[in-house]
Amino acid sequence: MQPSRISDARISPSVFNRRSVTRLGYIGLVDAAPLIVAAEYGLFEKKGLNVALSREVGWATIREKINFGELEAAHALCTLPFASSFGMGAPAVSCITGLVLSRGGNAIVLSEELRRRGVKNKETLKMDVDNRKAFRKYKFATVYACSSHNFHLREWLIEAGIDPEEDVELVTLPPTQMCRNLHAGTIDGFCAGEPWGSLAISQKIGWSPVNSVDLSPGHPEKVLMVRERFAEEHPDEHIALMSALIEACALCDDPTHRSEISEMISDRKRINCPAELIEQCLSPQFNYGLGRVESSPAFMRFYAQDSNRPSAADREWIVSRLVENCGQIDAAAVDRASTVFREDLYEKALSRARFVPA
Repeated sequence: MQPSRISDARISPSVFNRRSVTRLGYIGLVDAAPLIVAAEYGLFEKKGLNVALSREVGWATIREKINFGELEAAHALCTLPFASSFGMGAPAVSCITGLVLSRGGNAIVLSEELRRRGVKNKETLKMDVDNRKAFRKYKFATVYACSSHNFHLREWLIEAGIDPEEDVELVTLPPTQMCRNLHAGTIDGFCAGEPWGSLAISQKIGWSPVNSVDLSPGHPEKVLMVRERFAEEHPDEHIALMSALIEACALCDDPTHRSEISEMISDRKRINCPAELIEQCLSPQFNYGLGRVESSPAFMRFYAQDSNRPSAADREWIVSRLVENCGQIDAAAVDRASTVFREDLYEKALSRARFVPA
């Protein structure tokens, strides 16, 4: 089915100096929806692109495959283009993004065992951490050391007076392993993107004291990451890819397509999660668990409020947290941050997006 909001205007494939296939990686999360929607609704084809989606196992794999040219582009943590360009944990490879794919969508989830111990919020967590310190440290997981999830968890713990380095243990796990480890008791909580927070809550193995809207409203979450060299050598292909994804992001924010998109991305080869739960993730409400459901229309945004624009404020949000949380970063590298988020490329892609007036 072709979405009625998108026009049938086509760009001829002959305008691109490109390979036969554009390899586009993603992680099985709800915020990968624009990539799947663009593929299923034929939006890539309308731009003259032949895109092959590739589901990857984790963010380190996404980074490596982009850096070594095994993927042309990828759904990536907003920090990854900076981490690659700065040479954080690996040789530096200049990467950029001209498109924010999503904002928000993360939640901190704590175990039912903590609730039974009397933890209701960050203040009571602080009390329990102090009381249990002599016996063991609580263990909390995030998906990547340099990620918004890690920033959110650390900032929330610090607000509670809990030292993330000394008072608790922080570990890294793939998103798909969060719920099983929480259920097994090998971790006491986690911060991850959807659907894993909502899945833990629906299975009654966890509850959420706070989500990313509560902590950092409108923060950039996922971006389209490419090597700078790819953008320079294949500029038309890159702009067409972004343009198709902008159109897909608009569809993902349209409630009339919510049920269809939820069903589409729920497939076990994509996210492997019940469509009903995904639809809940995309809804304007957030279920914190324990009977607390609140209106949260900005919990996960794909298009509304100029969400796709990679702004200077976004860049500052990311770089300041990388410097604070992810070790020493060379001053010269930080100076290059302005070349990573490319608002000029976004403007070009936006100008080529085709929308039928509502």
